[in-house]
Amino acid sequence: MQLFSQEMIEQLELLLTRSDNDWKSSRLHPPSITATVTWNTLQLWQGVLRAIALSPWWQFCLIVVGSTSSIVYPHPPLVGIAAVAGNTLTRPRALTSITSIWLANQVYGFTISRYPLSLESLTWGLVMGSSIFLVTWLLTLQPKFSRNNFQGYLIWLAIGVLGGYTLYQGSIVLIAQLIWGHGLSLTILWSIFWKDIVWAISLSLLHGCVLGVMAVKLLKQAMKR
Repeated sequence: MQLFSQEMIEQLELLLTRSDNDWKSSRLHPPSITATVTWNTLQLWQGVLRAIALSPWWQFCLIVVGSTSSIVYPHPPLVGIAAVAGNTLTRPRALTSITSIWLANQVYGFTISRYPLSLESLTWGLVMGSSIFLVTWLLTLQPKFSRNNFQGYLIWLAIGVLGGYTLYQGSIVLIAQLIWGHGLSLTILWSIFWKDIVWAISLSLLHGCVLGVMAVKLLKQAMKR
């Protein structure tokens, strides 16, 4: 099935980032109602997803919120944030976002929280960074079913949280056992898991609201023609 043309994508980006008056200074014309009617539900869904995935403000929002989580939690919900980033951003933006959040966590830990500058602390940080980077990269694969409808989107999000948590925490626990002979307690692992779920759901709800607003705004703009 044919996806949005480049002009349609640019129209969606205009609707996301600019006011109605900006259409006058743009080389693009607002989409006509005739053209909008021909865009079926799948095309509209994929077009809006793509426009948000390319939007720098959504990436900025995730980076700010994710970086702030390091101040609130001793163990930030990196998997929950990675699941949303990998599901809603392009691969370069998602990887840049999660790397920035991880760096913010490390800077906060070694400065404000005064983590010891030891081999153990540095190794722990590198394991965290490489593991969450891999989780995010895998989530950006975004299989076709996850782009077809909201149900597929939610399924891929759930797979991302469950699979990502298993891979991320599993890597940390394995390295901790191999190097230091100890790991995190089940209580801590369980609390981190639920924290990741809550953050993934909350950020996805925010993303869903943006999707709805964009779709409605697109249709309203088209109906003005």
